[in-house]
Amino acid sequence: MKFSAYTEEHPKGSGKHRVRARLDGKLTIVASGLTEADAEETRAAYLLLRQEATFREGVTLAQFGEGFLARRELAGVRAIRTDRAIWGKHIAKAPIGALPVTSLTTRDVIEWRDGLRGSHRSRLKLLNLLRVALRDAVERSLLPTNPATDIRVHRAGAARATDDLEGILSPDEQARLLAAVTPRLRPLVTFALFTGLRQAEQWWLSWEDTQDGHVVVRRSTAGKPPKSGKIRTVWLLPPAREALADVRRKSSFVFAGTRGGRRQEGKAPSQWSKWLKAAGIKRKVRWHDLRHTCATSLLAGWWGRKWSLDEVCELLGHSSINVTERYAKKLASTQQSAIAATPALLPSLSRSAARSSGADSGIRTPDLCFTKARVSADDFAALGSSALPPGSDPADPEAWLFAAAVAEHRERAAAYVEISGRAAPTKRRVAVKAVRRKTRKGVA
Repeated sequence: MKFSAYTEEHPKGSGKHRVRARLDGKLTIVASGLTEADAEETRAAYLLLRQEATFREGVTLAQFGEGFLARRELAGVRAIRTDRAIWGKHIAKAPIGALPVTSLTTRDVIEWRDGLRGSHRSRLKLLNLLRVALRDAVERSLLPTNPATDIRVHRAGAARATDDLEGILSPDEQARLLAAVTPRLRPLVTFALFTGLRQAEQWWLSWEDTQDGHVVVRRSTAGKPPKSGKIRTVWLLPPAREALADVRRKSSFVFAGTRGGRRQEGKAPSQWSKWLKAAGIKRKVRWHDLRHTCATSLLAGWWGRKWSLDEVCELLGHSSINVTERYAKKLASTQQSAIAATPALLPSLSRSAARSSGADSGIRTPDLCFTKARVSADDFAALGSSALPPGSDPADPEAWLFAAAVAEHRERAAAYVEISGRAAPTKRRVAVKAVRRKTRKGVA
């Protein structure tokens, strides 16, 4: 059985509201003489009680969902309107919605999941909503276990791990977009790009929340606390501070609409598509991608110093650093493209060249022993190409390292001859450490 209830002002202009519901085909007044807020709360409580009263064998998932969503609304869950919309469209009207809750199995959930369409993120959101609803059914003893616990949403074959980050703008695209925005609204876009605020957080920002060099994010969707549930302070980068200084005060909201009121949540400025087209950006870029672009730019060091994951996580107000790590996947592909486009500075940078970077690196000499290179850049120039081994390439750094080691070994051998009065060693394998030890003793 489907229950419905609504609120209305009665009589008109009195400021008092009442709750009416349909019982047995007739409209009945449930409560009257209430404020608007009390009337809404009474309506939700009425639906909850009606749903509780119908808990019995055979209640369908669609019927259970009405009470489930009413309880979420009373608990103050964010975006309850979105939850109601997707529940009604994708769950209540689907074949699974007509099945009794007590008879639901994992197979029923899998068949429902396989029929979902849309992006991986959208399908995952639907599954999570159903999973929470069935968890509520378990707590109310309608199900022994949650049949959606181990269900996963697999990505489509053509989908990529960063499918929701494809709207990230490169530094060149960022500059072109800001240049395409009209001067009057440029501070709006600049502030969003260089702060990474969610759209609702920016639209709800008031002048009282602006301080010297930072803003305090107190409200988000429907005026409720931010997504993390915590008020946070966002320090402003220089472009964001300049953008804030350019905003004219015409309302209590910083980025007010044309008539001075708060901008509508979930909607970008009306000229957003026009600006993207003027900037030559042809792929789909959402307003929320400005937030993704901010995080990626800070992690990549596009705007200066590279930020750590912890710093970006704190700035954006992520619930966990795991959320911030998503941008590292996008950075990996970006860095691979950059490396592929960067020419090699040396023809051969082999393991020996890597070993030579530092005073403690070992270099193999002609006597097949290891020594330490003590040759500076000036000494390299003084050696000349004649010191290179026959047939070697002057552009090969290993050839120069080899020549430097030979020159140093010859110097040590000459010093040994001068001090000890003996002939220089001629065997291929000479203990370089022994030569050094005798040289040091002779000098002492």
